[in-house]
Amino acid sequence: MSIFKDNKGQGQDVVLIHGWGCNRREMAPIADLLAKRYHVTNIDLPGVGSSDWDPNTNSIYDVAKQIAPELPKNAIYIGWSFGGLVAMALAIAYPERVKHFIGIGTNPRFIEDDNWIGFPKPGFQAGFEIIKEKGLKSLLREDYAIEFTTVNTDPSNDLIQNLEHCAEIPQHILFKGIEIVDSTDLRKEFVHIKCPMDFIMGSADIKAPLESLKQAVALNPKMKIHTVDNAKHMPFWTHPKEFNQILETIW
Repeated sequence: MSIFKDNKGQGQDVVLIHGWGCNRREMAPIADLLAKRYHVTNIDLPGVGSSDWDPNTNSIYDVAKQIAPELPKNAIYIGWSFGGLVAMALAIAYPERVKHFIGIGTNPRFIEDDNWIGFPKPGFQAGFEIIKEKGLKSLLREDYAIEFTTVNTDPSNDLIQNLEHCAEIPQHILFKGIEIVDSTDLRKEFVHIKCPMDFIMGSADIKAPLESLKQAVALNPKMKIHTVDNAKHMPFWTHPKEFNQILETIW
């Protein structure tokens, strides 16, 4: 199984893991910033970009197992959204590999549950019909426009160009990814993560609500939360100055 990755820079290893429906290019602002001081590995998750898909993929741990052999050991892992779940699964299953975890717009459990604030049920699978009707790119264009309303500008040209030039992701892979997000619950395992953990969250994020993540502090008090005011789910694109300042203070 082939996993595609870009490598740039020198120094301490940093691994970037993108979100659902995206590819490594979505993480470009972070890669460009950190490559000035670190060796950055920016991957395409299985089934997207230039990486292969394993039809036996059914859980977040399957994804972690598939990419682990392709990644450096003793690295700082930065995961956005779905990629944050993957990075947490790596920290749980391969603790010797993860020196430090930084999550962006992510959570050990995305969907609301008994005594757990989260994205409303039935979860992100409610978007299945929209994707079937309009296609992924149309859905993401609308999503980007909503993300940028807080800064009163249009989505970045780089973000739109990446969307226009990326290959379509087969619907069965997209839907499997959504199923994995909706069903993943890492709360029990999250308690035992020992590496330093920092979360950078948008204060207006409805996909990974800040109030939801605050519940996770009770599970693992070592974690730290950093907030980008007025940002939603993509703070590194919509609020790059504020996001970069936080990232550079973490380590």
